[in-house]
Amino acid sequence: MKVVVSCPAKVNLHLEVLGRRPDGYHELRTVFAAVGLWDELAIEVAPAGVFELSVVPAGAAPAGPENLAVRAVRALAATAGGAHGARMTLRKVIPAGGGLGGGSADAAAALVGAASLWRTDVNPQALVELAAALGADVPFFLVGGAAWGVGRGSEVAPLPDLPAWWVVLLPGPAPISTAEVYRALDARGLDGDADCEIYEWVASGGDLPVGRCRNDLQPTVAQRWPEVTERLARVRATGPMLAMLSGSGGTVFGLYRDESDARQAARALAAAGPLLAPVLGREASRLRATDGRE
Repeated sequence: MKVVVSCPAKVNLHLEVLGRRPDGYHELRTVFAAVGLWDELAIEVAPAGVFELSVVPAGAAPAGPENLAVRAVRALAATAGGAHGARMTLRKVIPAGGGLGGGSADAAAALVGAASLWRTDVNPQALVELAAALGADVPFFLVGGAAWGVGRGSEVAPLPDLPAWWVVLLPGPAPISTAEVYRALDARGLDGDADCEIYEWVASGGDLPVGRCRNDLQPTVAQRWPEVTERLARVRATGPMLAMLSGSGGTVFGLYRDESDARQAARALAAAGPLLAPVLGREASRLRATDGRE
């Protein structure tokens, strides 16, 4: 038996860092948005205790026990209390280490897919707790659409679907370590209380105040990786509603009102290898385990 789960990427339309928490992580407020750039994870039943992963194309992500998808199925097997195993094939499209949440999406897909494959009785809340233990972004992919993240970013609440916007993504030439970015972050420059319009939008609804969106990690990443500044300038020259780093980078993106504007921008950015994707609503981005039989 085999199931297949397609998992989207995400961008952070807003990311405030409020300071370091007692547990060593940073306190965040962020607006997640799922976007239509998809990895695909196929999962087959394997003998108990066997957890294997192959990645296509080879080298696009780690294939060993450190991969979040492998860690996810191991954690679910332990929680489910049964004799389970899984062989997985991951087809990677989302760039690794680019701030687009690819590893986290794959982990969430592994949880959803393996729960379906093994017919576990793990309840949704337990699945969320497993997701949060795997990584701060993983719970978002169990919610999808647009969502508000607080704490480490792992406490996620759904938001109404955003308009039918599109993004143009410019991935960086190499992965950027999230841990390295946070280590380099200058806490003196953080001021989470100064910009509350996004919080008011979350509480009251209406139109997202795109002009007030920001990423508090962007100055640190741009200083240490100057090519980020260059790619941001290229994106801004196409006239997007918003041009920003996603997460801890190094992907930068432009946000556009519709597909036509996004395609025009992508043509202007063709030399930089742009990726084009729609902003997804909750239903369109929901993780589904489908029958993987040919």
